[in-house]
Amino acid sequence: MNAAPPVLSNVENLASNGQPKLIVSTSPATGRKLGEVWAATPEDIKRIMETARLAQGPWERLGLRARLALMRGLRDAMYRNLDRIVDTVVAEQGRPRFEGMIEYWPTIELLSYYLKTARRTLAPEPVFVKLVPHRAHWVERRPHGVVLIIAPWNFPMILSLAPIFAALIAGNTVVYKPSEFASQAGEVFTQVIHEAGIPPEVFQVVHGDGDVGAALIRERPHKICFTGSVPTGRKVAALAGELLIPVTLELGGKDAAIVLEDADLDRTAAGVVWAGMVNAGQACLSIERVYVMRQVAEPLVEKMAQVINDHVRLGPGEAVYTTMGAITTEAQIRIIDSQVREAVQQGARVVCGGRIAEDKGGRFYLPTLITDTTPQMRVARDETFGPVIVVQAVDSEEEALRLANDTRYGLTGSVWTRNKARGLALARQMKVGLASVNDHVMSHSVPNVPWGGVNDSGYGRTRGKEGLLEMTTAQSLSVERLAPLPREFFWYPYSDLKYNLLRRAMHFLYGPTWRDRLRALSRNPY
Repeated sequence: MNAAPPVLSNVENLASNGQPKLIVSTSPATGRKLGEVWAATPEDIKRIMETARLAQGPWERLGLRARLALMRGLRDAMYRNLDRIVDTVVAEQGRPRFEGMIEYWPTIELLSYYLKTARRTLAPEPVFVKLVPHRAHWVERRPHGVVLIIAPWNFPMILSLAPIFAALIAGNTVVYKPSEFASQAGEVFTQVIHEAGIPPEVFQVVHGDGDVGAALIRERPHKICFTGSVPTGRKVAALAGELLIPVTLELGGKDAAIVLEDADLDRTAAGVVWAGMVNAGQACLSIERVYVMRQVAEPLVEKMAQVINDHVRLGPGEAVYTTMGAITTEAQIRIIDSQVREAVQQGARVVCGGRIAEDKGGRFYLPTLITDTTPQMRVARDETFGPVIVVQAVDSEEEALRLANDTRYGLTGSVWTRNKARGLALARQMKVGLASVNDHVMSHSVPNVPWGGVNDSGYGRTRGKEGLLEMTTAQSLSVERLAPLPREFFWYPYSDLKYNLLRRAMHFLYGPTWRDRLRALSRNPY
């Protein structure tokens, strides 16, 4: 490949107003400074995008076999840097160390899956066309070109690297903008990717806020993969729509669990609490709403409160006792607290938690369980994105299903019951991208399961073979099987003979009965 000049991830140019814009990363759990990077300027962005465009052709022509060899090197580099990657994510997000490892595992497993299956997924697909059997047709997958990946702060590893893996394998160059609240994770990922031998012009990182993201889109990448909030996703989609750039959107959720009267309440309480509190509830697939049959509502709430009291321990991620970490941003903890306070004012009952943990020295919110809510309350309607679970008693599974689907979101959902057939029947009716029975989160980690939602939770898919195909376009190809004919049947000149032959062919191929088809063979079928 013809290497373009490398683009540094820490851009030390001045912003357009003459002042540098510095992004400082601090731990939300301790306030400790972790590092700093410079945001990209408009001039940097133009140069980065042009570098990516120039590098894409050579990267694609390198071929899938060679790209996969480099990606195998990336898997090895991720293995060598396991502790460095996990430590960075844990420190920057204020998460328990075990949760950092939980995120690392599906990430490297996804890369392993693509290494095993990419050649089959991207292989040419033959197509037979009845009306022109003398020509061979097939479909090949082509890269889009330059893929812009705008990643969030809440799961910076899997939500960044999953589309990065797919884009690079498919032959795209990547411009990656991590969240400004996950800049150090973005730096580490970039260093590991370059350590593996992926050329710096093929994969570039750009730091900055939403204005930088918008400027990158205006430079017309060929594909955008955005993960983040619904309001920002709408802006991304609108701007991409103006420029006719295809977009994959993975947005928010207000995910529901339906608990039937025959559920194993001990398992359900443990599973629902974990699915609602993992990463301090800062997950688009967190259980935020529980609709439980009235006859078991009270014992379920008691068991959930017991799980919280016995097992959820707040603290910095580095502490061995921590099971729930910090809230990453100041804006997010304000959203969480305002929703809970407003619900209480409107008559909701807080079973446990319900306030900021001011004695922890960092940005922590107590694990919170709320009952006696109404569907109109913000805490039951809008995405909370924090360690808050709303439990509402219902009188039938029909009511539970109606309330679960009464949302503009549609990412994941779950049904909890001892009757698997009954659970699956309800799960199929949930308007979500992924529905589970007696679990909620773990299928999200399976590499060959596509990930994405419906409605306001976005469109398109990452992970699975669908995630790899998202990073390609279909190109149909055609060539004669033997020596080309002097003239094709459909070319000029037209004639009555050609017309009658074509009409007979329509009778023979598409006649609804055998008599209709035999007419094509008669002397005068018309």
